[in-house]
Amino acid sequence: MSRAESSRLRLVGVDVLRLVAVLLVLGRHMWLPPESWPALPREFFVTWQRGGWVGVDLFFVLSGFLVSGLLFTEYRARGRMSLVRFYTRRGWKIYPPFFVFIGVTIAAAWMHGRAIPRQQMLSELLFLQSYLPGVWTHTWSLAVEEHFYLVLPLLLLLVLRLNRGARMPLKPVFALAVVIGVLSLAARLLTWYVDPRYTYLTHHFASHLRLDSLFCGVAVSYAYHFHADAFEKMKPWRHRLLAAGVLLLAPAFVFRLEDTPFLYTLGFTLFYLASAMILIGVLLSEVPRNRMVRFAAGIGAYSYSIYLWHLYVISTGVRYVESALGRPLSFGAAATLYLVTALALGALMARLVEFPALRLRDRWFPPRDRGAVEQGDPGTANDRNLRAGVTRDVRATASMTRQVDTASSSVS
Repeated sequence: MSRAESSRLRLVGVDVLRLVAVLLVLGRHMWLPPESWPALPREFFVTWQRGGWVGVDLFFVLSGFLVSGLLFTEYRARGRMSLVRFYTRRGWKIYPPFFVFIGVTIAAAWMHGRAIPRQQMLSELLFLQSYLPGVWTHTWSLAVEEHFYLVLPLLLLLVLRLNRGARMPLKPVFALAVVIGVLSLAARLLTWYVDPRYTYLTHHFASHLRLDSLFCGVAVSYAYHFHADAFEKMKPWRHRLLAAGVLLLAPAFVFRLEDTPFLYTLGFTLFYLASAMILIGVLLSEVPRNRMVRFAAGIGAYSYSIYLWHLYVISTGVRYVESALGRPLSFGAAATLYLVTALALGALMARLVEFPALRLRDRWFPPRDRGAVEQGDPGTANDRNLRAGVTRDVRATASMTRQVDTASSSVS
């Protein structure tokens, strides 16, 4: 199997993980079955709702891996990173679907005679939902990712500047991820110590408490792109990494988040490390080439739009069906309607808004995923030698990079 084909299959595995992440989130926001339900199936839904929030942690690690991979690939191919180009391409990925979603929100509120508070709307429009209440309770994660997108290239360019002339100028990325991890954990512990009363906005959503999970994905991406041989040597451990990652996520499904300080302090660290283990295990595994896997990966590619619209299905869609029928749906019928409609609506909106916007973006701002460093490119001789040595790998993975740039986003 060629390197390019292997890379494409690995991306399929990442898309399957994105489906797992969005399904976890869908379960988190689902209603609970009535007490009259049989104990075993009811406990399944209770457990799913209790721990489904870790799907966002998995999303964060995946986003850190994918988005930093775009910058790493550009650096390997061209010897530099373009801030303007990165921000422009990220904007085309995030903003069109998001602002269409917000536009529908405003229109629906107006049609029903409801006024959206100005502060909440400004919070949404300015991506401040991780610090200030927004219109929706799930878009806080988009704010965290937006802040990550703003900070990441600046930090990487600073690292490159400070290590100009070094053989591996981006090597401090590992130390950077560790420092951010320690600082975020310290901030979570301090927040809990100062105010033990848990609230989502103060203890869960704030960007400075959550950026470490994204930078964990950056560290994995650096190892994957710049230390491929050492990364591949972990292959015999892939099944153990997968099993350990799943096992380390278990506390989220056992204990209630709001009542367990461990979960929203040390637990966040544990869960992004667990997500990283799962990601590495998938990257090192041979992804089956069958219809079920391709179908799951295909749905995973819609994860951003599914995530955006799923609460709209809960708040409006299911209620509309019940109103049309003139009676409430049973839990089983409502849950099925919610899950199927959320996936279908997300896929539809991805095809109507997200993917057309990406096609326009790629026409006007095509990805810089190939091409060796030109004679006049800046950089030291060591930098140029390093880049010359990886040019073949960059070309072999060019198709994967284009796919990643389309796929990468949050909770997305």
